[in-house]
Amino acid sequence: MTYLGIWIDRLAMVNNTFGRWNVPGEKIETPFARQAIPMIFDYPESNPFSSSTGSASNHLAWLSRYIYNENNIFPVNCNHTSSGEMNQFKRKYLSTVITDPPYYDAIAYADLADFFYVWLKRTLGDVFPFNFATPQTPKTEECTALKHHHEGNLDNAKKHFEKKLQEIFSAIEQQTSGLVSIMFAHQSTEAWTTLVNSILGSKMNIMGSWPFDSEMGNRMIAMEKLALASSVTVSCRPNIPEGYAGFKQVKVKIENRIKREVGELYANGFRGADLLTACFGKAVSEFGEYKTVEKADGTQVTVSELLELARDAAFNTIISDIDTDEVTKFYIGWLNQFGFTQTEHDDVMRITQVGLSVEVAELHNNHVFETSGNKESLSGYRARCKSNQKLGIQADAYMIDKIHKAMSLYQLGNRQNLVEYLGQVAPSIDTAFWRVCTAVAEVLTPGCDDHKQLSGLMDNKESLVRDAQRSKHEKPEQGSLEL
Repeated sequence: MTYLGIWIDRLAMVNNTFGRWNVPGEKIETPFARQAIPMIFDYPESNPFSSSTGSASNHLAWLSRYIYNENNIFPVNCNHTSSGEMNQFKRKYLSTVITDPPYYDAIAYADLADFFYVWLKRTLGDVFPFNFATPQTPKTEECTALKHHHEGNLDNAKKHFEKKLQEIFSAIEQQTSGLVSIMFAHQSTEAWTTLVNSILGSKMNIMGSWPFDSEMGNRMIAMEKLALASSVTVSCRPNIPEGYAGFKQVKVKIENRIKREVGELYANGFRGADLLTACFGKAVSEFGEYKTVEKADGTQVTVSELLELARDAAFNTIISDIDTDEVTKFYIGWLNQFGFTQTEHDDVMRITQVGLSVEVAELHNNHVFETSGNKESLSGYRARCKSNQKLGIQADAYMIDKIHKAMSLYQLGNRQNLVEYLGQVAPSIDTAFWRVCTAVAEVLTPGCDDHKQLSGLMDNKESLVRDAQRSKHEKPEQGSLEL
């Protein structure tokens, strides 16, 4: 009966006014392309009594295949208790715990569950009356930081999330003797601060964090830099912090640890937010060994300050091996960490003060950023060339200006103009221009416009340089008359 109730739910997913039509596949898609139900203006309708897309027979086949394939894999023991229940298992009974907690404010789990709950209540309410006792899914105790569950108060939502998370982790610490593996795929420093505070507050310490590829390539192209391309596993162990440490001492240890980790992650193809979030756990592992880490004036270092230090250390490591001007280094480092997403103005000001002699005014004057209120977003080659028609032509132009100018000429398809320009800025294969092009290409999201144009430019590098050299030799020099 439960599976038949799920069957009705599956039919509801494709028979509603929020569905989408998959043109290449010629089939109905559910509203859940992401963790939200979008507003759309048209929708497909299926005939549930046919044998085509969206039909009852198709969904019955999916359920049957699931039951058949998953039937005899391994035995499980389901304990139906609330999250954070201290008495769910005996003390130190578990050797390992693997958990995937809610991602702060990223997903409204209970709200989305109502889509299914209302149909399950109608089909299975008399079979499982306790589970369907409420009109909709319970939401007040949900472990999320959603302000609409707390009368619109964001601070209360954050406090609720951290409190619930710490309760859950405290129960896990009491019941576990070994490793605790936590999946967390949120990008914001604020969300990570809350996670780390909850872990440290439950008498555990993070031993490390490791990223692994978990998303399909076509999803990342569609989302560009809005999502992580990997998931991050944070590994913890029960821990009793001891002693005190000075901030300078811990800062050096974190910077050295981050430098090693960034090198390894970079070599394995991790970039941007994926690389950065993987570094957070490594930084906390050094910090969590001590009861308190203090500054010279006696004030305690907070977790948010620690994560900003990790971010700055990763930024410095990324740009340290790039041999070019400061603005171009900044552009590559920022692109790696934030991509083209909007960021707080304060972040721009802070990072310009980290190991680089770059002024915020200089970045704005050179159209490196686009401003919207108190938000900043990095400008791509199109926006920069549109804002400055002479970009990359000046003798003292930054390397990123020259690269963006070349990308624009390549996109316009005027080979002769591109060849002439490369003859001036990149007359040979081994010039710094092409080395920096490689560094920029590595941190661009595959599939985005900037990546397409830069990849095309670099794919044609040898023939373009050859034509530029030939053009330079064949161009007649202006003679002079001697009397």
